[in-house]
Amino acid sequence: MEPKFTFLLVNESITIRKIWGLKLAHFQAQIIEASSATEALTLFDEQRFDLILADCQLPQTQGIDFITQIRQHPQGGQIPFVAVQPLPNQTQSEKAYELGTTLVLTQQENEKVWQQALSHLFEQGLGHLGSLILVVDDSPALLRLVEAGLTKAGFQVVTACNGKEALEVLKTTEPAIIISDLDMPVMNGIEFCKALLAQEETRHIPFIILSANSEKSVMRSLIAQGASAYVVKPFHLEQFIITVEKALSEQFRLLDEDRKRLELERNSMLGSITALVNALEARDPYTSGHSQRVSQYAVAIGEKMGLSKAELETLQIGARLHDLGKIGIADGLLRKPGKLTAEEVASFNEHPMIGSTILTPIPSLAPIIPVVELHHERIDGEGYPKGLKGEKIPLMARICAVADCYDALTSDRPYRKGFPHHKAMDILSEVKGTQLCDHSVQAFTQWAEAQQTLPIHENNSSLT
Repeated sequence: MEPKFTFLLVNESITIRKIWGLKLAHFQAQIIEASSATEALTLFDEQRFDLILADCQLPQTQGIDFITQIRQHPQGGQIPFVAVQPLPNQTQSEKAYELGTTLVLTQQENEKVWQQALSHLFEQGLGHLGSLILVVDDSPALLRLVEAGLTKAGFQVVTACNGKEALEVLKTTEPAIIISDLDMPVMNGIEFCKALLAQEETRHIPFIILSANSEKSVMRSLIAQGASAYVVKPFHLEQFIITVEKALSEQFRLLDEDRKRLELERNSMLGSITALVNALEARDPYTSGHSQRVSQYAVAIGEKMGLSKAELETLQIGARLHDLGKIGIADGLLRKPGKLTAEEVASFNEHPMIGSTILTPIPSLAPIIPVVELHHERIDGEGYPKGLKGEKIPLMARICAVADCYDALTSDRPYRKGFPHHKAMDILSEVKGTQLCDHSVQAFTQWAEAQQTLPIHENNSSLT
């Protein structure tokens, strides 16, 4: 799993830094280490960190001074800073908090205490650092003030001077939160807020209202309609930023809960569908294990072609379920030993669309549908079900087609024995550029040449 955050650990002792790293392993963050404040500040110039964990007694400069240096740094802003004491020290803790420390921990506290304390930081908004915020107000002075404060706090900011201009910005930008004045020309904040709540694409974005005391009844009405919070002018900038962070923290919490729910539903559904595929293949000894092998081959091709980790996961699942639609094909047709009639061919060729239809109602499985639906398309446009040609066929479907073809060639069928590896590779080479994707065949060939054995049927497992 790719790291979600980057932590900077600052301590003179490499042993203590490693101990800290173990205590932080729960967060699956990239850990970068520095042995002094000077080294840490150099690293701070080179990249952005989501959390700084530093000893209160650093060499070269005391840890307390280091806090001040970080907070004065152009990138320091509101990045969470955790100071670590060797032993509890109330005076030192109070001084650290006065200078801008987010949290003080003690070296002797166990891993569980650290995890609980730092998890609270995540819940309070560590996850939204760097988020994009849209600020809408007709006052240039207020826009500059708010933009400067939010930027210093670690956010990205875009601005608009009225609701109409903001709606144009939203056509090409998706902010994590919107902050808008109520009293504006062209389109005021009330009209803007209602426009946002009326659109599927924008109604989920948290909306904070800026206005004067005299409009509290209006603000309460907008809160009842779906706005997240309101801030009364004039406001204290630090308190305003805290309001923004709280709104974002709640939004991220809800999104995280929704993500976990969808992931659970997706995994449960995948388990059920995979069981159906296994049951389908178990009906016919000639196709037993076919989908699993196709998935392995497809991932091997994808790795050779440089697909990302997320793309490989999609390819693995899509190839595993590529024949899902055969559930809707009669057993007699699937097992027929002789040549199929034109009517039977047409019926059999419906299985990619049947598989697509089964998966379509499950939004989280949408990325794998092209693999299931289009793995029988051909580069020359003579495939099915849509007759797509060349690169109009999605890459993952082209990869799956190569893996599927190889396994079909090397597997026994009622009407023939499976071909040996070298013969199957010759056939793949002959049809690349017409039936199969040239690049995908080349990638599979390179991978296969480096293997000692391939996961094909026992009676046909030799590469020679």
